[in-house]
Amino acid sequence: MVREMNTIISEGRRGERGNILIVTLLILFAISIIGMTVASVSTMDLKISGNQRSSIRALFVAEAGLNEAIHRLTIADPTTVTVGGWTGNAAISDGEPLDPNWTAMIYLTSPATAPAAGGSIVTTGTLQDPNGTFLEYSSAGGTDGVLTIQHKWRDRNGDGVRDQNEIVRYDPLAVPPENFVSGTPVEVVTVTGSAGEGSTVIRAEVSKQRAMVRTLGALYVDRAIKLTGSCAFCGHDHDIDTPVGTLISKPGAAAGGGGGGGAGAGMILCDTYHLTSGHLPGVTSTGDQVKTQGSADIKGYPMPVDDSPGNPFYSLTETLGLPQNDVNRILAGADNTKIVQPLDGITYIVGNANINSNLTGEGLLYITGDLHAAGNFVYKGLIYVEGDVHLTGSPWILGSMIVRGTSDFNFSAGNAAVLYSSEAIMKAIDSSMPAIMLSWQDMYAG
Repeated sequence: MVREMNTIISEGRRGERGNILIVTLLILFAISIIGMTVASVSTMDLKISGNQRSSIRALFVAEAGLNEAIHRLTIADPTTVTVGGWTGNAAISDGEPLDPNWTAMIYLTSPATAPAAGGSIVTTGTLQDPNGTFLEYSSAGGTDGVLTIQHKWRDRNGDGVRDQNEIVRYDPLAVPPENFVSGTPVEVVTVTGSAGEGSTVIRAEVSKQRAMVRTLGALYVDRAIKLTGSCAFCGHDHDIDTPVGTLISKPGAAAGGGGGGGAGAGMILCDTYHLTSGHLPGVTSTGDQVKTQGSADIKGYPMPVDDSPGNPFYSLTETLGLPQNDVNRILAGADNTKIVQPLDGITYIVGNANINSNLTGEGLLYITGDLHAAGNFVYKGLIYVEGDVHLTGSPWILGSMIVRGTSDFNFSAGNAAVLYSSEAIMKAIDSSMPAIMLSWQDMYAG
């Protein structure tokens, strides 16, 4: 009996040991499953984190490409730079009249080895240092993934063909700002950024900022002046295509008269080129006296001369309607710092300037000292002089002349003719304005 009980007890203990083994194996199996799950989740998290890092890096790379495109749309055309062993024009632009099919492609190569262009397509290489590692925001060939710039277009007539009057422009003074008539073209920039296994495509719309130029007359002065000789100042807004040498007609002037104020046989009169609105006085002062003598002729609207004491005098910054930092940038990047032929672009002269030849120019001429000009000086755009102005000969200016002056009656005009033209001023300055971003969109992230 006792032996049988011991046998039963022994068998029970062996059964318990078997159950413990099974439970232990089950626990170990569960721990293994949990461990594998944790490892899998950790691996997946690492992959997700890696992909996110790659996507973020790709986005930064794409933004770097967008910044290069904006920079090259901003700088004046031409702007000569040297990249590696290549020297050439870094600017990217399409001049008026705009080509609706114009496309600029920036390849991930040196500009010297970029694929050839053709038709409406302009090709160039990146401005990245060829001795370093390129950020991958374009492709070295083909068309896939290449950084491209195109005019924004709307198919207004539904024919699927890009027409010139379907190019979208941006003018902050227009309602709505995006239109098809005024302003600068809206450029669509498409960039594909790649970093590791990540890639991002961004598309942005940019346009050149417009300077809201403010002048109060064809001649706008801060000192008393006396106009003598056959000088002429017309404040009616003139068409940008007014021919050089166009004169102001005097009421009842006889044929054969010369100078800025007369109309000789075969002479072109500026009345033909007056626009319908936007007119200013011919001469405006800030309350100081404007004397005329001899054959001086002044025309404008609503009055030929405005010498109201309430008229302000605008600094260059106020005239351009820009923050001081932007004005400093424009002057720092001036095309000319001395008188050259032709005098095109932004000209910044520190001190006095002397023009002693039959010079031609177009742009902004800013002089911190006095201006002495002789001969048949022809200029289109804005002339701003901090000092005095002494003009001799027969200079012809389409745009506006602003003179602060240093003392009263120290301005001489000779036989000068100044015809106000808002279009000439805007065209002259627009090329040096920065590009602004109108919209930005992340098209795809992978």
